[in-house]
Amino acid sequence: MNPTTPDILVVGAGVAGLTSALALHREGARVKVIDQGRPGREASWAGGGILCPLYAWRYPDPVLDLAVLGMRRYPDLIDSLRAETDPERFVSGMRILDPTSQGETTEAIGRRLGHFGIRHEWLDRPDPAGPALSLPEVANVRNPRLLRALLETAAVEGIEIRGDLSCTGLTVRGDRVEGVETESGPVRAGAVVVAAGAWSRTLIPRSRPDSIFPVRGQMLRLAPGAAEGLPGILMERGTYLIPRLDGAVIIGSTVEHAGFDKSVDRAAQQALHRHAIEMHPPLGDAAVTHRWAGLRPGSADEVPVLGAHPEIRGLWANTGGYRNGLAMAPATAAVLADLMAERLPPVDATPYRLERILA
Repeated sequence: MNPTTPDILVVGAGVAGLTSALALHREGARVKVIDQGRPGREASWAGGGILCPLYAWRYPDPVLDLAVLGMRRYPDLIDSLRAETDPERFVSGMRILDPTSQGETTEAIGRRLGHFGIRHEWLDRPDPAGPALSLPEVANVRNPRLLRALLETAAVEGIEIRGDLSCTGLTVRGDRVEGVETESGPVRAGAVVVAAGAWSRTLIPRSRPDSIFPVRGQMLRLAPGAAEGLPGILMERGTYLIPRLDGAVIIGSTVEHAGFDKSVDRAAQQALHRHAIEMHPPLGDAAVTHRWAGLRPGSADEVPVLGAHPEIRGLWANTGGYRNGLAMAPATAAVLADLMAERLPPVDATPYRLERILA
């Protein structure tokens, strides 16, 4: 192989792509990352940064296996990043005000969380809806800073990262991938990892139209000082309030099937803001400083797509994390690196195989 050709080309410079690139580079591979836009600016940047699934007990085992492993591995990931960077990981804890809203019992929730080692406590409330659930070990991270830290660390370690380079397809010879085609010409590589978030499906041959799709989430930020009196992350009826270390509060998020439209909708923003104030009335005095939307890589079963393409040698994927991609990132990168090195991964990788999304 040409010595200038990377061993592995990662398509997508979000949290899945960058953690994968670092894991593979640290195994000794020559890695290059390309992105269709500005690296680190899509769903990973736009999310809330909660490092635990929301209403975790409602997720299937394969999601929780990766999410819990990711939660446990985040401190080591952050320690491995450049000392000058600070993703502001903050063990804020999370309180869920309506844990039994879908008919679950506290006993069933407790058994499920206990099985996965998620520490939890029940809090009495003078509310007919029942007790609140406290998850004291849940952390959040300031995800734009995490993405910046990953990008800076990757660059310092010698990983080439190129933005504004859209892939138009794969380069395949026989049954083996040899790189990708882009608007600026071919990019060759010994292997390709598709980590392009909501845009991944077009780079996975034979994937069904409903396999990976964009899901819009709208967010807003309240000015520093708004977090005063907020007892960690609050969650109710799908709305969450996230305190940041600078005292700001992030409010999210909608779940909208709007294609690749990242526009902000006035009515949805007003509904989020109104519900946030109902949950924590002092927020009514805080100014809104930012509004934005991002596109999650949705999947029908919310289980990530992780592993090798069964028909095209050298083609891999790490995508489809949906609402938990950030929380799972250290785990999905580790599983991918193990699979590519033909090692036994820390969790059973069978549920994530690409075969399940192919037509």
